[in-house]
Amino acid sequence: MITGSKELIRDMNTQLVLRSIMADAPVSRASIAQKLGLTKATVSTIVQLLLDRKFVLEIGSDDTKRGRKPILLALNKSCAFSISVDLSADYITLFSANLMGENCAVKQVENHYDQSSIILSLMHMIEEMRDSLPSSVYGLVGICIGIHGVVHKNHPVFVPYSPYQDLDFSGILEKHFRIPVLVENEANLSVLGEWAYSFHAKNMLSISVHDGIGVGIIMNNQLITGQDGYAGEFGHTIISIDGRPCPCGNLGCLEQYGSERALLKELSAAKGCKITPEHFTHLYRKKDVDALQTMDLFIKYMSVAISNLLTTFNPEIIVINSSFTMNFPDKAQDIHMNIHNRMGEYCNLTPSGLQDTAILLGGIYLCSHKFLGV
Repeated sequence: MITGSKELIRDMNTQLVLRSIMADAPVSRASIAQKLGLTKATVSTIVQLLLDRKFVLEIGSDDTKRGRKPILLALNKSCAFSISVDLSADYITLFSANLMGENCAVKQVENHYDQSSIILSLMHMIEEMRDSLPSSVYGLVGICIGIHGVVHKNHPVFVPYSPYQDLDFSGILEKHFRIPVLVENEANLSVLGEWAYSFHAKNMLSISVHDGIGVGIIMNNQLITGQDGYAGEFGHTIISIDGRPCPCGNLGCLEQYGSERALLKELSAAKGCKITPEHFTHLYRKKDVDALQTMDLFIKYMSVAISNLLTTFNPEIIVINSSFTMNFPDKAQDIHMNIHNRMGEYCNLTPSGLQDTAILLGGIYLCSHKFLGV
């Protein structure tokens, strides 16, 4: 039995009702009351509050055969918008959307910004996107910055491939825009995006293979980040004793062998020129010998990584997000077939359905839920 002040119980019930509307819409007041075990009077009072705040809309009547037709409710998903930013070493991608990740706009620019210029440049980019948002009740209500590194308490504490470590993104941008600014690890955002908008599994992992290798972890429908934000930094597990040096300080880390950056660096050395993911795709489709070998190495390292993840977490599903599997989805099955231990029988491995938008949608999810208080 939950006890506490009337205000606390009311706030908790309001969260429950709003979550029910978000999950089950279109839904009636009576259905919400039955599902949550609340009185119809309590639900009606809370719904009126949500209607007054423009969080919820009445969208017509249920088509019932008998009696008075109940009025159906839905989230007013375009009452507010958020902007999500994927801040990688090579590109800055900005993405705006309503509370449910819809009515989207996207902009991408090359990232040439150093530590002294990145925050001011982001400020201008976000202002430009904010000014082009559709008209809404609340306007822009949140900003999320996806960092390709370790984030702890809204602060980037380790960013190995960009000069943005220890920058106060949230403090400076919050002061300017006067709305919440969330800073989060890109793999964590990726798994939130996949979980909220694509797979809905109770226990799942999302492997992001880009400059590094990160793992977003959802267990019992909760994001796991660890005590200091280092949970999921799977690219820094050691696969070669006294191997290649890594920016983290260790030798022989997985991402120095199996990340896109590491694999394309080796391919570039073999070809005598810089090979981008797009160039690699072209070479692989032409069955270039060096590109074929690069893909074989990717499959090898990912099968080792996923085998270790299976024995550590035993998730329902593992989603892999990489340009390699994005352009060649069948490689997920090749990775699966290369897992030779018994845990491979329990591996549900799939390429990302959201691909480049997983990080961005994860940021929208965080901003929306913070604004709504759920």
